[in-house]
Amino acid sequence: MNENTSASTTVSRCDATSCRFNSDQNCTAGQIEISMSAGSAQCLTFSPSTDAQGNQPSAQQ
Repeated sequence: MNENTSASTTVSRCDATSCRFNSDQNCTAGQIEISMSAGSAQCLTFSPSTDAQGNQPSAQQ
């Protein structure tokens, strides 16, 4: 019998200073998705705070 369970955890610190969800090393995203890549955790929710021209993105994706 498979049980559908969900786990909750807290991001204690975010070092992605160029992410639009980073506010003083705190993640402000409503939820995040993480994957493993080459033995390291990778945040799939990362969204740059500015585009290549230095402008803030107009809408959250």
